[in-house]
Formats: sequence, C-alpha cells, structure tokens
Amino acid sequence: MPTQPDSSSNACTERLRPSAECYRLLVDAVKDYAIFMLDPTGLVVTWNTGAEHIKGYRAAEAIGKHFSLFYTPEDVASGKPERELEIAAAEGRLEDDGCRVRKDGSRFWVNVVITAFRNDAGELMGFVQVIRDMTEQRARDYALREAEERMRSVVNHVIDGIITIDERGLVESFNPAAEKTFGYPAGEVVGRNVSMLMPEPHHSGHDGYLANYFRTHQSKIIGIGREVEGVRSDGSIFPMELAVSEFNLAGRRYFTGIIRDITERQRLERELHKRVAELDETGHRKDEFLAMLAHELRNPLAAIITAVQLSTMSGVQDQINWSMEVINRQVKHLTRLIDDLLDVSRITRGKVELRKEKIDAYPVINGALEAIRPLIKQRNHELIVSLQAGLRLDADPTRLEQILVNLLANAAKYTESGGTIWFTAEHEGNDIVIKGRDTGIGIPPEKLPQMFELFAQGDRSLARSEGGLGIGLTLVRSLAEMHGGSVTATSEGPGKGSEFMVRLPAVAARAEEIPRLPAKTPQANAHRARILIVDDNVDMVRGLVRLLELLGHDVQTAYDGPTAVEAARVHRPEFVLLDLGLPGMDGYQVATRLRQEQGSQDAVIIAVTGYGQEDDRCRSREAGFDHHLVKPIDHNVLVTLISQSQDIID
Repeated sequence: MPTQPDSSSNACTERLRPSAECYRLLVDAVKDYAIFMLDPTGLVVTWNTGAEHIKGYRAAEAIGKHFSLFYTPEDVASGKPERELEIAAAEGRLEDDGCRVRKDGSRFWVNVVITAFRNDAGELMGFVQVIRDMTEQRARDYALREAEERMRSVVNHVIDGIITIDERGLVESFNPAAEKTFGYPAGEVVGRNVSMLMPEPHHSGHDGYLANYFRTHQSKIIGIGREVEGVRSDGSIFPMELAVSEFNLAGRRYFTGIIRDITERQRLERELHKRVAELDETGHRKDEFLAMLAHELRNPLAAIITAVQLSTMSGVQDQINWSMEVINRQVKHLTRLIDDLLDVSRITRGKVELRKEKIDAYPVINGALEAIRPLIKQRNHELIVSLQAGLRLDADPTRLEQILVNLLANAAKYTESGGTIWFTAEHEGNDIVIKGRDTGIGIPPEKLPQMFELFAQGDRSLARSEGGLGIGLTLVRSLAEMHGGSVTATSEGPGKGSEFMVRLPAVAARAEEIPRLPAKTPQANAHRARILIVDDNVDMVRGLVRLLELLGHDVQTAYDGPTAVEAARVHRPEFVLLDLGLPGMDGYQVATRLRQEQGSQDAVIIAVTGYGQEDDRCRSREAGFDHHLVKPIDHNVLVTLISQSQDIID
C-alpha cells in the first residue's frame, strides 16, 4: 500500500535532516551563489547565506515556503516553476536563464541549475538549486553585444571596404563596401586566400610576404597607408588606398585592411593637373600676348610721333602730305587692333549678335579681297582667285567679310615675299567651302590644334611690319561657328605652306532677289549746318572743328556738360557731337537735358565716344541720342551722317 502523502512527506523530511545539516555546514559559507534544497513538492528545506544575500529572504522566511515565491507573477501564472521541477525530475537536471524576484520586489537575472537527487531505490528525495546572480554579467554581455552590433552596423554601412584575414591569409570577414568595390559577394571570398583580390605580381607573393613578416616582423604596409592595386571579379585592375592594422584574439593574429577605391580621385587629380597645366600655358600665352600687344601699339604710335614731328619741322608740302598719309594709315591700324580686341571680348562673353540675311557671297568676297589687296601688293604675292557662281548664304555680311579678311591677312603675313596665295569658294554638298592656301612658313603638326586658341602665338619672324595680335584665327573660328559652320587648318609642316578651310551652310539661290548696291561715297555738305561739339579732349575738338569748318559748317565747342547746355541755348545747334565720358555731368545727362531745352530738343545728337559695347549703345538710345559713333571715328561716316540728316531736315 502506498504511504499517505502527509506521512510520506514528513518521513522524507525527517530522513533529509541529517543530510541537510551536512549540506548546510558545507555550503553555508558560500555567498556568491544561492544554494538551497527543495523537497519533492518544491518546498524550501535549506537556505544558505548566498541565498539570503541574493534573494533578500532570511532562512526563517524562506524555509517551508514553495520555491515559486521567487518567480515573477507571470511565470507563476504560466506554471513555469512546476514544469521546471517536472523536467528536472524526469531528466535529472535542468539549467535555465531567466528572471527572478527578490524580497523587495525587484527583478534580477539569474542562471539556475536544478538537480534532482534520489535514494538508492530510485525514489525522488528532492531537488538542489544552485542560482547565480547574472544581472551585472548580463548587462555587460548586453553592452558588449550592443557595441558589437553598432560596430557591425558601422562596418556594414561605411563607404570603405573592410576586410579581416587570419595569419594564414584567409579572409574572415568581407563587408558590403568591399563586396561593391571588388564585385564579389562575401560568400565567395570568406575562407579563401586574400591574394585573390590582388593582381600580379602581388598575387603570387602574398603568402611569402606574410611568412617573412612573421619571421622578421618587418612590414612594408602594416600601420601605414599606401596606394596599391586591386583586381575586381571581372578581372579589371583598379587603384586603391589601403591601411592595414594587426590585432590578437584568443592567441591568434588577425589583420584588418581598410580599402578605398581611388579611381575617381586619381581621375580628378589628373584632370586638376591638366587644368593647372592648361592655366599655366594660358598664362604664359597671355603674357606673350600682352608683350605682343605692347609691341603692336608702340609701332604705330612711334610712326605717328615721327610724322607729327616731321610735319611740324618741315614747311615742305610733300613732307606734310607724306606725314598725313602715315598718320592716317597708322590710325587705321590702331583702330583695327582695338576692334579685334573688342570683338574677341564680345564673342567670348556671348555679346555678339549676328544680323543675318540671305546674301550673294560674291560682293562680300570681293570686298574682302579689295581690303587685303594693298598688303598682297606690298609683299609682292601672287593671288590666284577661283569663285564658283551662285554662292548664297544666310549670313551677317559684315562678320563674313571679317572672317575672310582675317584668313587672307593671315596667309599674306606668314608667306614670304613673292609667295603665292590661292583663294577659292565653291559648293560642296549642302555647304559653301572657302579655302585659303599659301606657300608660307607652314605649321608644325603639334601646333595645329592650338592655331584657333586665344593668345596662341605662332612664328612671328615674318610680316612684323603688318603686325597683328594673333587673335584673328580665334575670331574666324568663333564667327564661323556662330554661323553654324566650322574652320579647319592643315599643313604638311614647317616651310610647306598652310591651308585654312571655312565651311558654311548654303541656301538655295533665288533669281528674284536683287543684289545690294554699294554705298555712295560721302560728299561734302552743300548746306551750312550749326554744330555743337562737346568733348573734354581739346585736341580732338580742335581737329573736328577744323574739319567741319573746312566743309563750311558753323561750329561751336564746349568742354563740359553745363557749358554745353548753356551753349545750346545760345546757338540752337542742328547737330550735337557729344562725348559720353564728360567730367561732372556725363554725356547721358547732357543729352537728357538738351532734349528738354526748346533750342535743342529737335537737334540730331550723335554720341562720339570710346564706349562701343551694346549696353552703351542701348543706354545712349534711351538717353535721346540719334546715332552712336565709336572713336576713332571714320570722318567719311560722320560727314555722310550729317549730310543725310540734313536731307531729312530740309
């Protein structure tokens, strides 16, 4: 017959007492572990000092109580204490990490080992529990895992590749940035020798390098950053920056390499070096250009000064006439230089607007040939011209002539005296092709790409008397491209001549279009006009006064704005030649005031100024000017303008 529960439990307890006493003597001094015994039903039988310290209960408060007292309410409600005893009884032992409750209600983390013990007959005598407080350890483990997770997140999200290898050279880790850089997924690299990521000769020498490092502790790369090469999964080799560090873990050596693909950086560095070199070259060419500009300005000025002195010292009319020819020629040369400079400035800033119209190219070409003929004659060149009929363009006639004059002038200046120049214009497909070929000094092949660049200077040993700034070809290219065309240069080398070819889009010829008539030559005015000249340049004013008085006009002068307004009230001028850059009261203000004065509100006001930009012209129109002439003015243009305005007035 089975023993009744109450009497059996009591008997078991009685039998356990001697053992419990021995247990108490052995473990009572242990303070870091809670060690206590349970009877088969889970009642606390013994209680050591460590249990009191960890759980907060004195022995009298714990012994005789069910051990579920130490579990959280939710674990008690789920039946966890009973399940653990059942498992320990069935399997002999149970180990668990979990949350427990102290006497003060605070929760803490423990490691629990429950061991069932039986008598020789196999009867369950009870359980022994060993509990270790893991709160601090768990906090440290959690902090460590959190730090590891943060580090893993950093490693997985940095833009640099991070690779760890062991002392055998086998890859231990391969972050996503390394996957992207090398083109391998981590699974194809981890466990393999890192040399797979190196091109020859580094590939085959890597294991030997590691062995030498372990033997001598001499490293070429550990602890420093350097540029090396890597090889991608597709076999392409790329530059990378590599920094390697060494660390020990569990008695083993490991190496971590941080790599960065510097392909783009090296490309940008090369581009930067190229740009710096180009800037240096541009600066050098600019210095040469400025020196050339000074030379070109001094030459005509020297000729003008000499002519002035000669005409002053000599009373011979032939000498005076010769001096005037020199001055006129050199002033035109200076004007040409300034116009070229302004054209380059306007074109590079996008300030030039073409006034295109459908034209027959022949009159424009003829005008260019006539403009260059004196230079051709002076240098005793033979000019051979071949023009196809029906060459029609949608072009700005003035700018087209500028293209052709620059090409012809370039050929004439760089062809030795007595040379030959061929000039042709013909249809070629949908284009009109204009070529200028010469027997001149030629162009070295390496210089051909630079011929149309600003400030590029070629051989200046020829044609110094004609001068030039070396910007004519820059203008040719820019203007040709603005017309939708192109220009190219070819040469077989020094001494073998050159050929420049301009290609422009053609338009179909239309028979009904009437060719433009050439402008009439300016004639002296038959009508005596009242003219007021306003300028602070005394020499220029006196020169204009003499010119206009020779033509029979009545001329008054003023050298500042207020005087000009007062003179206009008295003389009621029909024409006002007005400078813009006046002291105190500028030309724009003077023009505005004159338009408000009864005696000059109907006068023809002509700007005579050194300011010739489009903005200056727009501003002069807004201020009330009728015309805008740029210094040095063409006197024939001025005379024609006065004559035509008189015809309208009359």
